[in-house]
Amino acid sequence: MRSPRNLSFLLKIYLIVGTIILVSMAIYYNNTLIRRMQEQSVSTTRLFSRFIAIGLREVKDHDRSGLIREIRSEITIPYIMTDTAGRPMVWNGIDLPQVADDEYARLIDFNPIKPNDELLEAVMRKAQHFDHINDPLLIESENLSLVLHFGPSRLSRELAVAPYIQLAVLVLFFLFGFLGFRAMKIGEQRSIWVGMAKETAHQLGTPLSSIMGWITMLESECGSTSVSDKMQQAVDEISTDIDRLRMISDRFSKIGSMPKLEYQKLDPIIEETVAYFERRRPALRINSTISVEMEELPLIRCSKELLGWVFENLIKNALDAIADMEGRINISGKMDQGKNSVVITFSDNGKGMSSKIRNQIFSPGFTTKSRGWGLGLTLVKRIVEEYHKGSIRVTQTQPNRGTTFQIEFPVG
Repeated sequence: MRSPRNLSFLLKIYLIVGTIILVSMAIYYNNTLIRRMQEQSVSTTRLFSRFIAIGLREVKDHDRSGLIREIRSEITIPYIMTDTAGRPMVWNGIDLPQVADDEYARLIDFNPIKPNDELLEAVMRKAQHFDHINDPLLIESENLSLVLHFGPSRLSRELAVAPYIQLAVLVLFFLFGFLGFRAMKIGEQRSIWVGMAKETAHQLGTPLSSIMGWITMLESECGSTSVSDKMQQAVDEISTDIDRLRMISDRFSKIGSMPKLEYQKLDPIIEETVAYFERRRPALRINSTISVEMEELPLIRCSKELLGWVFENLIKNALDAIADMEGRINISGKMDQGKNSVVITFSDNGKGMSSKIRNQIFSPGFTTKSRGWGLGLTLVKRIVEEYHKGSIRVTQTQPNRGTTFQIEFPVG
């Protein structure tokens, strides 16, 4: 039974929706716990506050003062108890020192309207701040009425952040999972390309050796007998093409292994590639012109065979873009002193690309042609960036206005 073509898409949707549901449930459950804990803390604080209110009537009693301190230390919510006039009486968990038991008169003499005590004024401002968070509670006990001002407990504050920490952990988990999966996929694709390239080189090797033997026999026969100039030219061209096939086979064999880099000029490599297409102009039906404008460039460490492949791919793509028209391809080279790099530019006035195609042009398997595997520019990017530590990008493109590729190679 065949799997549906959109199974991968459905699995992604399932994972995304499942994650959103799980995170939403976790946040809802945590918020419910926080609300219940807050309610329980308020209830406990109110109960303890009643004990404190009872004890404050006879605060001079030593045993009763100890009971108040013990009750006060057990309340985990930051709170302030004031009388109905707004005088702070008892507080805890607000990072301000409590008034000593023998300074009770200091509390009674405090005037909330005209505060003259710096500590009690700070406590009063803290109480006003708490009132913006929670409504104050009135605690009445016989002849004494107190007002309880309280804020969120430390545990409540930590639990309030917990859902977002869970969300961040899940996001990081999926992010690293996605990056890991993507790296594995790219590694697998590269292994396939390397294996395919080496197998192609291997398969080309046997017939090439045989054809080279036959070409040697033809060249020997032409040298010993009188043949027409046209036949001699044909044999020479076949020999040239066989040498190029051998070079292509050598290129494929180098994919997957680090090539030997040597200091050399780029000019001869570009000129040799252009000359190859110029010689094939009639067979390829090339009606366009290829111009080369190179400044004096320093030597760079490179592989002649692999860079020849890069330049050949870019010229071939440009020729495809200006097919059936008298187009122009311009190749230029200059030295960027600021970056200490050599800049090579390939420009054409062909059909150009849309922004969507531009973003995918270097992606494996992507092609706009009816034939081909879409690996040409992918291999070009790998040769430039991984083997030669350079960079390649599309600097300009517009439908029906042409495309410009720019390659940079570091000097030194």
